[in-house]
Amino acid sequence: MQTRIVYIPGLGNKYNGFRKVALKAWQLYGVSATLVPLKWDDSDSFEQKLTLVEGVINQSGLDTRVVVVGESAGATLALHVASLPKVYRVITLCGVAQPSTPISPYLQKKSPALFQATRSLPRTNSYEVYSLRAAVDSVVGKTYSIATGAKAHTIWSIGHLFTIIICLTIAAPLMVAIAKKSKT
Repeated sequence: MQTRIVYIPGLGNKYNGFRKVALKAWQLYGVSATLVPLKWDDSDSFEQKLTLVEGVINQSGLDTRVVVVGESAGATLALHVASLPKVYRVITLCGVAQPSTPISPYLQKKSPALFQATRSLPRTNSYEVYSLRAAVDSVVGKTYSIATGAKAHTIWSIGHLFTIIICLTIAAPLMVAIAKKSKT
């Protein structure tokens, strides 16, 4: 069975070129990866962003295992689509994974869809979720970066963006191993 990663980015739109190159390299580990091209600072609502993600997931064939990776703010959308029948597993990466995550007034205004997505996160889940986080992350702290009921993993690094870069590059084999792991 083929594994397809659907990767939902966080707020840093300017890093999408890097993300695309890094995800293309994941083919070396036996998966295909698709970056969902969304921007958090546009006028699209939470529902429009969710519809975009669902559309990308639904393009996958029947013989495809879909694993959704939500990076930072993208974790909110990943957790919202976890219950879709085609979704095999969700991985949050330094993600906003709790409805109580504080969102600054500046970000609420700049990215209202993030605020909506965060506040409407499910308080519990019965889906297979892995939450990867940095050992030290001043952007999304431990309390908020582990989804309820998730299998938590600490990446022994310091910093939000740095940890995301590590997971996209040198820790890509770990990401793919989690994606391809059989359900327990």
